[in-house]
Amino acid sequence: MKVFSEDGLCFVDMEHALTIEEVDMFHKEITPLLKTDKEFLIHCIDVTEIDSSGLQILISLKKYLEKEKITFEITAGIKFKEFISFFMLSEYFKGDIV
Repeated sequence: MKVFSEDGLCFVDMEHALTIEEVDMFHKEITPLLKTDKEFLIHCIDVTEIDSSGLQILISLKKYLEKEKITFEITAGIKFKEFISFFMLSEYFKGDIV
């Protein structure tokens, strides 16, 4: 996972996995940026492994950003789209997927 923040834009490249192993690092890296950045783009096109913990942190982030009126977008690859479809969350992320 790589996190970049510049000019109010936070870009997170999840690289290949969004699992319980990455969730703690994701949380630690994102938390301070919630106070400064006004747009969050989570890049999940290359994600080949995802679990319920990874999905939960994205749901939590989306809910928080919506409440704070901060832009949230996610780029979704085949694996991510299959995963959210399996859990019937396609409508929940509708409009957020770029």
